[in-house]
Amino acid sequence: MARTNKIESFDNWKATVLWLATVLSIMIILLLAIETKSMLPLKAVEVEVVHVAGQKSIVTKEIIIEKLNTYLGFDVEQANIEDLNLVEIEHLIKTDDRIKSVEVFIDGGEKVHIEVVQRKPVLRVMTQAANFYLDEEGEKIERIHGRAIRVPVATGDISAYSEEFGTENYEGTLQEVFELSLMLREDKFLGALIEQIYVNELDEMVLIPKLGDEDLVFGGIEDANEKLRNIRDFYVHGMPKSGWNKFHTLTFKYKGKDGEGILFAEK
Repeated sequence: MARTNKIESFDNWKATVLWLATVLSIMIILLLAIETKSMLPLKAVEVEVVHVAGQKSIVTKEIIIEKLNTYLGFDVEQANIEDLNLVEIEHLIKTDDRIKSVEVFIDGGEKVHIEVVQRKPVLRVMTQAANFYLDEEGEKIERIHGRAIRVPVATGDISAYSEEFGTENYEGTLQEVFELSLMLREDKFLGALIEQIYVNELDEMVLIPKLGDEDLVFGGIEDANEKLRNIRDFYVHGMPKSGWNKFHTLTFKYKGKDGEGILFAEK
């Protein structure tokens, strides 16, 4: 009986050793394969910038390749797989505030794939102290060189951007300007009409259209939907009757007695 137990124990020991040897062999083979693969040259760098409907690209393949070349110190097309740290590359590309998200991976064919989702600017802020864009989530995008992005321009007495922007702790005219720009963006007619939001010394928003000489005094963000509806109705129904360039200022910040909410100041 004791002899039988010894034989079984020896057999179990041999099985364990054989299993460990097999696992170790597989690990060594995998490590050698990984090391061999890492020394292979890249066959291609594929960069895909996700297109944003109705917007020119603010990030291009050339911009991404230039970043990689700067990171490596040489042409990425001459790199081996071992030269690339995918985590570092993702972080490097993501530091560009024009980019919303990025994914980098290497496929089985020694090709590097970089998929970039760019941000969508909805407003440009231009003051004596600042020049930047805001995207649809309220994230700041530094000045975009060499790319003309057609979005409303905010000028005048605009508060500074801070990390608290978009939260309850932020207080300033920039928040109202941003909210109004989003509303204009959702309205095809007014979005095409308004090219500038000016904040005057009273912290009132004044809309400046692309056509005509009139300024539209909007006031604050309160009752914004009603004010925008009144502006739209005026241009669709009132302007053809009164004629273009008749008024220098149209004020929509008050509610008129008959509810139309418009006061006129002639030239």
